[in-house]
This record gives sequence, structure tokens and C-alpha cells, in this order.
Amino acid sequence: MLFSWLRARRRRALGDRPFPPAWHDILARLVKQVQWLDETERERLHRWILVFLGEKRFEGCRGQEITDEVRVAIAAQAGLVTLGFAGEHFDTLRSVLVYPGDYLVPRSTPLDGGGELEWKEARLGETWAGGSMVLSWPGVVDGGRLRDGPRSVVIHECAHLIDLLDGEIDGIPPVGPRLAREAWRAAFADCRARFEEALDDGRATAFDEYAAESAAEFFAVASECFFQDPHRLVRHDRQLYGLLQEAWRQDPKARVPARPARGR
Repeated sequence: MLFSWLRARRRRALGDRPFPPAWHDILARLVKQVQWLDETERERLHRWILVFLGEKRFEGCRGQEITDEVRVAIAAQAGLVTLGFAGEHFDTLRSVLVYPGDYLVPRSTPLDGGGELEWKEARLGETWAGGSMVLSWPGVVDGGRLRDGPRSVVIHECAHLIDLLDGEIDGIPPVGPRLAREAWRAAFADCRARFEEALDDGRATAFDEYAAESAAEFFAVASECFFQDPHRLVRHDRQLYGLLQEAWRQDPKARVPARPARGR
């Protein structure tokens, strides 16, 4: 109880600090969605960014410099997804590791007859259960400027963090009491099945086929589209949009233009 009170008091103090004027320019250049927020949402986002940057540690990897531009661009994209959650600051996240490009992760798979095949896989981001998020800086920029369609590495990894709130990254975020949760899970499974059927049939889908990897990845990739190009998601699967609207407690299609211009 005392710890929670002290943490809330510290966060109020962080959020009450003036928002640096230079950061407005960073948001304008690197987080396109900020321009579509109303005044109340923008103020909440500014306060959230101040708290996030006051609590999280940023580390540059492989020569990546950590500047205010890097920190604010990442924090703002993360903050967009929390606008529907009062007081959510990703408490399990302690550090953000930023690379100057894709980074390689060792992978392996067993072979028939013994032994295993090993290789290195290029990635844009990942979330570690130990409290770290790893991001590619070019991926952050592309997502913030809407360069890459419905994709955003920051939103993807934040979706995993929200998914983890119930203790497991399983594609099922906190969505109310048990009965409501079970109904959400069943409907979400139907949406996933329709997506995989569309892939098998060679039909167009709203987002990347990587979503077929697992329920957790389906939730994360669909959430990217939900925030980055909500009208596209509605056209492809209105039920999935409604489920994500319930999960994220906001309606981005009400603020994002039907055809938002892509950033340079």
C-alpha cells in the first residue's frame, strides 16, 4: 500500500513537469499520429511520456546513440496504446535496448535423425520476460512516420506487454471478468481461423502473415494494424476490430484519417 502511494506520488510529480518545447518538434517529425489526437488526449500523452522517460532506462547497442529524439519517439508510440488504460505504465518494463538496425538472434531446430540446424534470424524487436524491450531504431522511425503501412515495432512489443499483464503472453489481454474473457477468447480464435484460411486460399489480408505464428503474434500484429491503419482492419474484419477496440479501450478509426499520408 505504501509503495503504491509513493509510486503514484512520484508519477504525479513527473507528469507535472513542463513538457520540453523541443519535444513537440520530435513528435511532429517522428510520431505522425499525435497530430490526430484531441487536446485532452495530447495532454495525457505528454504526461505519460514524462513518466515513462523518468522511469525507464534506455541503452544504445552496437553504437546506437541514445538521444532525446530516440527516447521521445519510442515513448510517444508506446503511450498511444495506453490512452485507454488509466495508470498503465508498463511496470514490468525496466529497460529499452535500441539497435541502429536489425539485429541477429540465434535460432535452432532439431533435425530428423539427431543433431540440430542453427542459424541467425534478423529481428526488428522483441520483449523479454525479464523486463527489457529490444527495438531497431529504423523500425521505430518507419512505424512512427507510417512509412510501412499497418506496421509498428513499438506497438507490436507494447501489445506483448499488455498481453503479459495477466502473467502470460498468450494472445489474450485483460478483458474483464472470466465469462467475458472466455467469450472474447472464442471470438478472437474465430478471427484467427479466418485469417489463416485467407492465407491458405491466397486471399488478401489486413496485415502480415507473421500473425499466423501464434495467438500471441496474431494479437500483436493485429494490434499494429488497429492503431496504424484502423480503417483497413475494419474493411477486412469488422469483428476483429471490435474485439481489439474492447481490449485497447479506444477507437482509433474515430481519429485516424481513412487514408493517412505516409511520412518521408
